[in-house]
Amino acid sequence: MADWSRDEFMSAWDKKYVSTNIKPGSTQYGKDFFLNLNSELITSQPELHHISYTLIAAACCAVGRADIVGKFFDDLTVDSAPEESEQIFLWLREAITIIMPYLGMPSCVPACYGMIGVIQRKGQQFASTKVLRRKTIFEEDVRKGYDLRAQIYRGVGNSEIFGLMERYFTDLYTTSTVVTWGYLISKANEEVFQPQESHLIVATAIMALGATRQTKSHIKATLGIGNSVQCVKTVVDIVTRVAEWANRPRIGPFDVDQLAIEIREALKQQQ
Repeated sequence: MADWSRDEFMSAWDKKYVSTNIKPGSTQYGKDFFLNLNSELITSQPELHHISYTLIAAACCAVGRADIVGKFFDDLTVDSAPEESEQIFLWLREAITIIMPYLGMPSCVPACYGMIGVIQRKGQQFASTKVLRRKTIFEEDVRKGYDLRAQIYRGVGNSEIFGLMERYFTDLYTTSTVVTWGYLISKANEEVFQPQESHLIVATAIMALGATRQTKSHIKATLGIGNSVQCVKTVVDIVTRVAEWANRPRIGPFDVDQLAIEIREALKQQQ
């Protein structure tokens, strides 16, 4: 990676677009820390090989440190050929896209700007410009949103509160279902991720955000669609360390074993 503080272009880009919201005294990006986290995810849970870096990026966005995602991308691809960098860019881009409804644009945009800065320096051949979605939402997207939402939350036990949300916050509920699940996540599943991968990215962001109740629901959901107990425990540990690095309150605690029992029992009752 180019040392952004010494590289004239990256330093100016960072100050103008990426780190503008970072408070004085915030923890500085550490190459070894983040690359080691990535290596730990891959070594301990080989099934996370394709999405390890997306989980770290999602956690960083959720703890208010999207500014480091560009530097992380720069380090990940320092020795990459254009084709490999293009794939990593696409997977990071789609991870940021699917967590945006949960975190909001201001929490995600610095990650986008940081990655764009790297591409501006290295050349557009190191990024993907592949467009996955049409510019209009169709009935098919609506159906996919409702279907995927039902699949993800099957057995989680949120049907009562979801019903009340649909009644009293109808447009918000519909937007979440159609746009988040139908337009964004469903298409990402068709083109980039497996369903258990995309949902683990979403669960990671919610976890890092510190939303304890919602995290418990999403841990059950992610276990219910195929992620292992040990995989989820590893992600909880990584998110905990990212939150500590960012000086955010400690997440959890989460009893993943108990949540696994609860989702297994719930799914059995629905058979």
